Amino acid sequence: MIPFGSAFVVGALPSGLYAALYLKSRGIRVFVSESKEICADARLSASASMLDKAGIPCEFGQNSEATMAEYDVVVVSPGVPPDASILRAARKAGKAVVGETEIASYAGLSVLGVTGSNGKSTTTAMLGEMISRAFPQAVTGGNLGPPVSQLLVEHPQTDVAVLEVSCFQLETIRSFHPRVGVFTNIVPNHLDRYGTMEAYVQTKMRLFENMRPDDYAVLNWDDPTLRRAGDDLVPAVYYFGLVPGTYRGAYVAGDSVLYRDGHTTERLFDRSDVRIPGQHNLVNAMSAALAAYLYGVVPTDIQKALCNFEGLSHRLEYVGSWRNIVFVNDSKATTPESVMTASAAMAGPYVVILGGSSKGISFDRMAQCLAQDTNLVAAVVLGTTGPAIAESIRSSGRTPVVYAGSLEDAVLKGVQLLPSGGTLLLSPACASFDMFRDFEERGDRFKEIVHTLAHQPAT
Repeated sequence: MIPFGSAFVVGALPSGLYAALYLKSRGIRVFVSESKEICADARLSASASMLDKAGIPCEFGQNSEATMAEYDVVVVSPGVPPDASILRAARKAGKAVVGETEIASYAGLSVLGVTGSNGKSTTTAMLGEMISRAFPQAVTGGNLGPPVSQLLVEHPQTDVAVLEVSCFQLETIRSFHPRVGVFTNIVPNHLDRYGTMEAYVQTKMRLFENMRPDDYAVLNWDDPTLRRAGDDLVPAVYYFGLVPGTYRGAYVAGDSVLYRDGHTTERLFDRSDVRIPGQHNLVNAMSAALAAYLYGVVPTDIQKALCNFEGLSHRLEYVGSWRNIVFVNDSKATTPESVMTASAAMAGPYVVILGGSSKGISFDRMAQCLAQDTNLVAAVVLGTTGPAIAESIRSSGRTPVVYAGSLEDAVLKGVQLLPSGGTLLLSPACASFDMFRDFEERGDRFKEIVHTLAHQPAT
């Protein structure tokens, strides 16, 4: 049930656009307000056409406070900064500010929600594959892809959703209630927005805020912060981990991952069922399998889903090879810890491309890890954070550092540094906003550059 009769939606890209379309279809009076001019983003023109067709009034190039005052609530897209002037005005006027993710609650969806600093997209996609085998009408999206409102507009009969939920989305929930909540891990991230790790963790923990005793929380036993957090949660807590422990949940036994709860022990899957490389993906599979099993998916369906899962774009994605050099796109690696994970998956000599826009976090631990990696030939740095990354790497040891003025320049310099049989890895450790719209555009540009190289004649 939707607890208001009218909504002022801030943002006209997919989250805001589809929130407006969904609310309109449920009889809510809606207005869409976008601070950017239509010409600022090609997608906004398409949004304007869709809103016009649906009969939804809108504005571009401003957020009108006078218009906002005429509506019951403000619905905000996760990309809108929390201190945006229109949101400050709304709060001052006593308006409720709710996020687009809250629509899952209004629609009565049974949600399996995934959050965390790293691995949440792959975990969400794996979990979506597992759930859809037992619940064919289930949908997958959220921060990973289509926002929940778009899923509801395009799949009106669905009643189960697997959603990646970011900290930005969790800031504005009110009654959002996952049936199963998965927290993959926690490392420093988005400190430019939250200031402290404590505030960042608290925001992430809101995933469990409205859960009940008959719901399930799935936490990483190997993460000390999450291990402790389980003691304070209302839902039933289960863990997954590589480190042995007395917890109930999923653990590794030889070549298999097993489930135990004190009464039952069951094989969820084998290591060989996980087709994508890296120990971190075994952990991702464990968390997804545990969540799916608790939701009612049988192990045979879990195993089939893993066997068919080939990974996601921009996550250690094989792009191609040229002159016996392999190119890997890990553009989604927007934290130093993600780079450390990617480096562990490199089996031979490689060069890593690092840098982008700042999140206010340190690169020192990553630099120390890279300095100890005997497979690493060099680091190519670019973007706003390039100098800071270079300084951390140079302070940590032997790794050569090369500056690049653009992503294309970085690729060309990386190729020149590599021996035959090496790998050029794009794993930036940073957001992309200094040079690209998002990590997808950055990864797509990397692939375009590589494909252009591959079509050059041999010399």
